[in-house]
Amino acid sequence: MTSIEHRTVQVGRTPDTTATAVTAVAGIEMWERFSFYGMQAILVYFLYHSTELGGLGMDHTTATAVIGAYGAAVYLCTIAGGWISDRFLGAERTLLGGAILLVAGHLTMGLVGGVPGTVTGLALIAVGSGSLKASAVTVLGHCFSGQGGTRRADTGFLVFYLGINIGAFFGPMLTGWLQQHHGFRAGFSAAAVLMVLGLVMYLTLRRRYLATLPDTARRAVLHPGQPADRRSVLIVVPTVTATVIVVTVLAVTGVTGVEALTDGMLIAVVLVAVVTFVSILTAPGVTAAERRNIRAFIPLFIGSSVFWAMLNQNFGVLAVYSDLRLDRTLLGWEMPAAWTQSLNPVFLLIAIPVTGWVWSHRRAARPGASPAHRMSVGVAMAGAGMLVFVPFADGGEASTPLPVLVTAILLITLGEINVGPVGMAAAGDLAPARFATRFSALYFLSMAVGTAAAGVVSGFYSPGDPGAERLYFCGCAAVAVATAVALRRCARKVGP
Repeated sequence: MTSIEHRTVQVGRTPDTTATAVTAVAGIEMWERFSFYGMQAILVYFLYHSTELGGLGMDHTTATAVIGAYGAAVYLCTIAGGWISDRFLGAERTLLGGAILLVAGHLTMGLVGGVPGTVTGLALIAVGSGSLKASAVTVLGHCFSGQGGTRRADTGFLVFYLGINIGAFFGPMLTGWLQQHHGFRAGFSAAAVLMVLGLVMYLTLRRRYLATLPDTARRAVLHPGQPADRRSVLIVVPTVTATVIVVTVLAVTGVTGVEALTDGMLIAVVLVAVVTFVSILTAPGVTAAERRNIRAFIPLFIGSSVFWAMLNQNFGVLAVYSDLRLDRTLLGWEMPAAWTQSLNPVFLLIAIPVTGWVWSHRRAARPGASPAHRMSVGVAMAGAGMLVFVPFADGGEASTPLPVLVTAILLITLGEINVGPVGMAAAGDLAPARFATRFSALYFLSMAVGTAAAGVVSGFYSPGDPGAERLYFCGCAAVAVATAVALRRCARKVGP
């Protein structure tokens, strides 16, 4: 989930500069999460609802596959956004460009509609979100660097983190209500308006906070850290742009089926991960000790990928389940199905401070377990969350009580706390000196692999077949538990 996709920043700036920078960057990130998760909350329903109800009329399997492919594309674009920031535009201009693309994507979803509008809008949103996600924390980190501060998780980052989860919570609430009462176009258009508000607020504060930065920090956010030569830019940028356009056109025209795109996305992200691992392992200058660390990260990468395949069911299979199986009636009022996707950020906001307190006291009494050990607990909890649905698999419409879903999401969220921060920290700790940034990107690649896998696996989910539904949840749980056991066996090989 969003709260663990961001790194801790260093602080120590004057109050005025700090407040302005946090307001600008955390503000646009909040609105981006508000619009992004608001749109995504109703996307799967839009895909499979009939055209008479304003949807595209896909079957459930195809709709959940699209969600997986789209989610994986967002994380792949995060890697691309990092390259653009580091080698071409600089972090701040990449952030601004990503925000503009997000506005264009949400407007396309809300105003154009149909398959062309949906595919084009999702492509723009994926590129825009990936670019903004890759650069927001970098900009904020430079704003707070070089002032003698060494503490992590200060007030500025807390505000940044809080804004992320506020957006993730309220986005589905707003668009879910609008979709239920005014249709899908209203929900998508609301996401566009929210992103416009975020962009306007950022532009209002942009000149002020950039002007207050020291020259070193301003140059760092406005210019690429490792500028690519002209030849590389002329090759990479047109190639990536052409690839996005070709894939979009193929999807719009129906030349390439959704299943093929989903499978292709999974193959692509796995290949990118494999190539990244091999290139770092075989690079000159990497020491034997660093190679051992790289190999030690591989089981963590696999465990993280499996976990994100479980969590991202929330936007696909579990979203369908909430619509078709869940009893959402509260005191005679039916809650919008999209609201169930606000459970994860709420649980994160409650659980992370408590978990941090427990971890700090446990470490004081007994040094912490290895990353693989802690991650195994998280993956196992995600599997337990999937098992919660098994006794209710043979039910009909509105047959599953709401507390069942709440319990499942709570277990998966508690698992996230044991996977996300652990995986991100391990990527930083085990990274070879020459490839620190690229190695950290492997964590985001694990999220891409898991998201793509969620889309592929969702093809086996059939809400009209109780036996197949039960087998699906049991199968997901079995994979998670088996992965957790394997991680536990690897725990001794990955240091604390």
